This record gives sequence, C-alpha cells and structure tokens, in this order.
Amino acid sequence: MRKAADEKFTKGLVKEYHEKQTSEAIILAHDWLLSPVKWDQHLRRASASMILSVVYGYPTITSDQDQIVEDINEFSNRLTKAAAPGAHLVENFTWMRHVPSR
Repeated sequence: MRKAADEKFTKGLVKEYHEKQTSEAIILAHDWLLSPVKWDQHLRRASASMILSVVYGYPTITSDQDQIVEDINEFSNRLTKAAAPGAHLVENFTWMRHVPSR
C-alpha cells in the first residue's frame, strides 16, 4: 500500500491530479449545496473517491451510498472503536495479560 501511494504521489505526478481535484471539489460543493446537513458524509465520499481514483484507477464516486464508501466508513469506525481507551478488558484487568491466548 505504501509503495503504491509513494509511486503515485511524487512531486512531478501530483500536478497531473489538478483536474481530478477540481472535479471532486465541484462535486463536493454541489453536494454541500443540496444537503449541507450531511457535510461529513460528503467529505468522506470525496476523500474516498479521490484516493481510490488516483491510487487504484477507480472512476469518480458520486454517491455516499456507494458500497466502497460504506465499507471504508465501516472499517474506519471499527478501527476507531478498537483504538479507544478502555476498549479491551486487558486494560482494566491487567492480570489478563498473563492468560494464554488460546
């Protein structure tokens, strides 16, 4: 993943994405005007669309109901919950560190 991102985001290649960024910004502004209450969903869609199109060649994602966007958001939510303080019992009961994993 890191190698793919490093290959696509060199100083010389980033200039090629100006048109893509502009079109994503236009779609984002349009979505904000239609439903400003869902601003966070629009930002998630725009960032997912930009990254997927640049790194993996996906077409522009125009809906926040797209399955890829939903999968990314679900993964992000699960990761956030797992990283939250107190999410694991071993943090509260330190003696559990010595219990075998099996």
